[in-house]
Amino acid sequence: MSALLSVERLEAGYEPGLSIVRGASIHADKGEIVVILGPNGAGKSSLIKAIAGLVPVSGGRVVLAGEDITAVPAHLKIRKGLAFVPQTENVFTLMSVEENLRVAAGVFGDRQVAAHIEEMFALFPDLARQRRLMAGSLSGGQRQMLACARALIVKPGVLMLDEPSAGLSPKFVEQVFARLVEIRASGVTIVLVEQNARAALAIGDRAYVLVEGREAHEGPARSLWDDPLIAELYLGHRKEGAA
Repeated sequence: MSALLSVERLEAGYEPGLSIVRGASIHADKGEIVVILGPNGAGKSSLIKAIAGLVPVSGGRVVLAGEDITAVPAHLKIRKGLAFVPQTENVFTLMSVEENLRVAAGVFGDRQVAAHIEEMFALFPDLARQRRLMAGSLSGGQRQMLACARALIVKPGVLMLDEPSAGLSPKFVEQVFARLVEIRASGVTIVLVEQNARAALAIGDRAYVLVEGREAHEGPARSLWDDPLIAELYLGHRKEGAA
């Protein structure tokens, strides 16, 4: 079975001739959570931003459901089924929770918007209780859930997230990651860039370790955490008893 999302030898960077992503190749099958880890400066965020069309690509390609979408503009990739949640500035802070969802659902016909908003409130009950609250007044965890709801309301096949646990308390990290597991169970494929290796690998199916802009290791998520060499060199975790 071919991958739902396939990234092949991608080269990308903000300046011509200065690639941050240097030939990275990853894939994600339908219904997987794929985790991308690595040391600071490895190009993790740049990779998924390049996939989303937010960092210029100079080589390689991105294929979604069999279609080459490498050159598709970022604002049109959502119509192809690829949604991206950035780490920051991912909601409209001066709009209410419901208004945020209404704007995101604008790709649907008017008759569908209300139904899709209620679907998101069913998936994220905390947001339903805060539907008239300004998004800027939400806690960090609630804001992250709203950002996910905004992306999911257009029913993507693939949801990519950049550091969803950044700045959150352990309680909210647990809540956000639990919601990602529920989203995966609905059939959505998730590609997750995360510094919190332990939490990400606990929910992931497969994982990549990115080093200097390309994938250095790939394997089942839990096995990477249990590999003492990978854990110590790339994940900042030294296994007990390791030499």
